[in-house]
Amino acid sequence: MASETARAALNKVVGALNSIGAPFALIGGLALAVWSYPRATRDVDVLIGVDELQVQSIIDEMVKIGCRPKHTPAINFVGQHSFLHLLYTPPGEFYDVQFDLLLATTPLEKTALERSVIRDVPGVSRPIYVLNCDDLILFKLLSGRLIDLADAAMLLRENRDSIDLEYTGSAIERLDLVAAFSSTWREAFPGEPIPAELAG
Repeated sequence: MASETARAALNKVVGALNSIGAPFALIGGLALAVWSYPRATRDVDVLIGVDELQVQSIIDEMVKIGCRPKHTPAINFVGQHSFLHLLYTPPGEFYDVQFDLLLATTPLEKTALERSVIRDVPGVSRPIYVLNCDDLILFKLLSGRLIDLADAAMLLRENRDSIDLEYTGSAIERLDLVAAFSSTWREAFPGEPIPAELAG
């Protein structure tokens, strides 16, 4: 039920995001289903190609459809990442759906946005861009939360044959994720050696 509400909320804001004219791609829990691993989530996470100077235009468009900023000021900084948190209360619901818009400012975020792929997402009326599975795994590893590391292991397991080993291996080493990836690989494939391209 939670995921259905989040998808319905995403469906409502896709038009607003398109009107901004900036590239965006679905990340987070809702993106997992595209890569054969659905799980429940109450939030909608989107990577968007804007800078801080364009944030007000995003807020203006989202307010038109009933969203509101969660914080004042609206941008929240977590390390080198910049987030715009918005809340939306779907009709007939008693809790908010949170939209976390991650501004694509780092090299990885910009590259991931360029590599995103257009896919059908359940509950969304039109195909939208979704983070490539390789990049979604990297984002999960960078987060480091237990739920995200578990997500990364499931993504590996479900999409093993389509992982771009060269791209992913290079990024793992560059982002200092060798230890995190090794642990995730062992969870996904107990007893199996890590492919040389991914060993770091």
